[in-house]
Amino acid sequence: MIEARAVVLAASIAWSVVAVADEPIAGEPSVQASTSEPAADASTADKAKAAEPKAEEILNGSAPLLDYSQAVKCLKSENIERTEPIGDRYIVFHLRGNETWIAQMRHRCPQMGPYSKLMFVKNNPRICEWDEVRVVRDDGDDEYRLGPPCNLPKFEPVSREQVEMLKQSILNAGKSSLKSAQ
Repeated sequence: MIEARAVVLAASIAWSVVAVADEPIAGEPSVQASTSEPAADASTADKAKAAEPKAEEILNGSAPLLDYSQAVKCLKSENIERTEPIGDRYIVFHLRGNETWIAQMRHRCPQMGPYSKLMFVKNNPRICEWDEVRVVRDDGDDEYRLGPPCNLPKFEPVSREQVEMLKQSILNAGKSSLKSAQ
């Protein structure tokens, strides 16, 4: 009886390790789960390739996000060189090794803008999805106030060119809204 429980416990632990390995942490080497299954044949590889979303499906929003997203839940704090808020919905994380990740907030983060100072509230040495970020406002006379908490989403890898395009897009949207208000 004890041996059967040990086998079930070992099987559940092995499953947990494989499930955790599916979600990489940026800045850490990726872990590949090994299996004892035979290698896939050419027909299996062809089916997998055919199932990949096409660019048109991604752009028009008909491909499921899981098919093309490379989002991770956490970034190692020690690898973050600097953060760069862009508008009130985006934070760019510049990591060592020229890695660039972006967090697109689910909702506006009040008072956050390109020159905002940010404070991250976290419970471990990583910055993770659902951790809080708050804008630190300098009210003068060495007094600082914290803006309301905003929860972080998952992090997506981006190129520096994509960051520049996003900045330009936000700048252009701001200009057009000012023109329409006048």
